[in-house]
Amino acid sequence: MDIKALHRQMAQYNAWKQQLDRRLVAFTQWSDKHKLVSRDALRSLQRARTLLKGEHFTLACVGEFSRGKTELINALLYTDGQPRLLPSQAGRTTMCPTEIFYDATQAANCVRLLPIETRRSAASLQSFKRIPQNWFTLEFDPNEPEAVAEAIAQVSANKLVSRAEAVKLGFNAADLEPDEKTGLVQVPTWRHALINLKHPLLKEGLRIVDTPGLNALGNEPELTLKTLPEAQAVLFLLAADSGVSASDMAIWRNHIAGLRDENCTAVLALLNKIDTLWDELTPPGQVAANIEAVRLQTARQLQLAPEHVLPLSAKQALVAKTCKRSSALLRSNFPQLEQRLGECIIRSQQQIIGHRVVSNSLEMVVSTYNSLTRRIEEAEQELQTLRGTDDQHQQQTLNQQREKIRVAHHRYHKQALSLRTSQRMLDNQRTALLAPIAPGNLDRLITETHDAMEQSWTTVGLSRAIGGFFDDVDTSINHLLREIERANQVMTSIYERPEYALDSGSLASQHRLNITRQRRKLRALQQNADRFRRSLNSVLTSKKVLIKRFVATLVKEVKGLFNELNQSVDHWLAEALAPLTHHNHYQKQLLEHHMLRLGELRNKSHSRTEQLQALESSLAQLSHARTDLAPLFTEITTAPRPTSHESAEVVSLQSARKAQVI
Repeated sequence: MDIKALHRQMAQYNAWKQQLDRRLVAFTQWSDKHKLVSRDALRSLQRARTLLKGEHFTLACVGEFSRGKTELINALLYTDGQPRLLPSQAGRTTMCPTEIFYDATQAANCVRLLPIETRRSAASLQSFKRIPQNWFTLEFDPNEPEAVAEAIAQVSANKLVSRAEAVKLGFNAADLEPDEKTGLVQVPTWRHALINLKHPLLKEGLRIVDTPGLNALGNEPELTLKTLPEAQAVLFLLAADSGVSASDMAIWRNHIAGLRDENCTAVLALLNKIDTLWDELTPPGQVAANIEAVRLQTARQLQLAPEHVLPLSAKQALVAKTCKRSSALLRSNFPQLEQRLGECIIRSQQQIIGHRVVSNSLEMVVSTYNSLTRRIEEAEQELQTLRGTDDQHQQQTLNQQREKIRVAHHRYHKQALSLRTSQRMLDNQRTALLAPIAPGNLDRLITETHDAMEQSWTTVGLSRAIGGFFDDVDTSINHLLREIERANQVMTSIYERPEYALDSGSLASQHRLNITRQRRKLRALQQNADRFRRSLNSVLTSKKVLIKRFVATLVKEVKGLFNELNQSVDHWLAEALAPLTHHNHYQKQLLEHHMLRLGELRNKSHSRTEQLQALESSLAQLSHARTDLAPLFTEITTAPRPTSHESAEVVSLQSARKAQVI
C-alpha cells in the first residue's frame, strides 16, 4: 500500500456517497418524468439525501501526553511541501482539544481558538461554538508552510497563571508544578481549537479530533459525552516500550471501552514509537519477537482482538513519506494502519446503507422496477392476444382486457383505502409513543434534579441527584419500549394482511421502530455520569464550576437524545408503511394509465392496425421507462447487503447497576 492509500480510500468513500446520492437524484428525476411516485415517497428520498450530506467520517485520537498523537496526525495528513502540519518538536505538545476538518461553508484555512478563561463559565462548549465573537481567528495561506506552522502552533500555547486561578479554571492542583521563581503555573492558553483546512483528505469528509490527554478529557465533559461518541473510529495511542500504563488503563476504562461496547465504535490500539525498540545490537528476529509480545499482552489487557492492536512508528512513517522511502514506510507499519482505517471506512458505509431512511429509498427503486416489469409482461400478453384475434372479435377482446384492468384497479383502490385506514391505526399510536418522552416530562425531571442539587451541595446529594435523574430517564425509556412493542405489533399485523402481495414478513421486520442506537447513547451517558459520581469526593472541593458544566452538558445531551427520539417516532409513523403505499400507488397509477389507453381504443373509428400500434406505443413507453430505471436497479440489487448492529441487546440502566456491569 503506497503513501496515498488513505487518500484513495477516503476519496472512494466520498465518491460512494456521491454515487448513492446521484442514484437517489436519478430516481427522483425518473419519478418527475413519469409522474408515478407519490409525494410521501419523494419526501423519503429527500430525507435520505439530507442524511448522506450530513455524514462525515470522524477519527478521534486519544491517549496520554507524549504518546505521539500529533505526529500520527501529521503522518495521516502528510502532503508534499507540508510534511508536518501540527507542531511536534521537543517541549511542544497539543495542549487543547483540537478538531481538524474542512467545511466549505466556513472560511477555509484558518484556526479558531477559544480562550481558556471561558472555563470559568458553566456554559457548554457547544454553546460557545454558536457564538463566533468568543473565538480568536487566525487565517493563513496554505501555500506558505511557515505561515501555516505559526498559526497552528497556537494549539500548543501555554500561559502562566496563579495556582488559585488554575484551580478556578478547573485544573487539578496536584498536576500543577509552580515555577520556582514566580510561583506561577502553566496552563493552556486556549480551551479548544477548530482548524478548517483545505486539505485533500479533509475535503473528502475526514474529520480528526486530537485530544491532549486524560486531564483534558476530564475537564471537558463534551469530549466524552458528545465528541468521542460521535466518532466512527478511535485510535488509542500507547507507548510501545511500556505497553499499557495505569493512566492508559484509566483512559481506556473511563472513555474508550464503553464506546466500543455500547456504540459499536471501531477502536484500534496503537503501540506507537516502536523505533525506540529497534536495536542494532539485537538480532532483528528478537526485536520483532519483543514487539509481538507487547502487542499480544496489550490485546489481553484491553480485551481486544490481536489484529486490532498495531505496533507502529508515526514519526518514522512521516520521515519515510517525506523522503519517499518505501522500505522505511513498510518498516514503520503505517500502511497496516491505513489498511485498518480503510476497513473502518467500509464499515461506516455499511452503517449508512443500513439506515432505514436510506434502505427505504433504495427499496423503492427495486419495488418500482419489479412493478413495472410485471405490468410490461401483462401488456405483452394482452398485445399478443389482440394480434391473434380477428377483426370481428377485436372489440370484444378490448372490452375484456379493459374489464380485467378495471377489476385489478378496483382491487388496488380498495387496498389504498385500506392503507389509509391502516395509517390512521398507526397514527393512533402517536400519543402513547410520545407521552413517555414528552419535552414537558423531561423538563420536569431536569427541574427536580436541579432543585435537588441546589438543596444539597454535597458529595452524597450530588450523587443521589444524578443517579435519580437517570433512574427517572430509564423509567421513561422503559415505558417507551413497551409502547414501541405495541406499535410494532400493529405495524406487523398490517404487513401480514393477505391482500399485500409482498414479502411482508421481511419488510415488517426491516421497518420496525428501533431505538437501539439512542439507547446505546443513553447507556454511554449514564456510564460517564456514574464514573463522575464516583469521582465526586476528589473534585468537589475545587471544581464546582466543572461539576456544573458537566451536569449542564449531561442534561443537554439527554435533552438532545429525547428530541431525537421524538423525531424518530414522527419519521417512523410517516414512513413505516412506505413500501406498501408506494407499491400500491405505483401499481394503481400504471393500471389507470393502461385503462385510459384501452378506453381510447374502444372508439370504433380506430382500425385494428391503429389499435395495435397504440398498444405497441404504450408498451414501448413502459419498456423505455424500465430501461431508464434498469441501471439503478442493477446497481442496488447487486450491491452487498450491510451488516446491521441495531439488533444487539442493550441492557437497561437499572439492570446494569444490579448486575454490576458498570
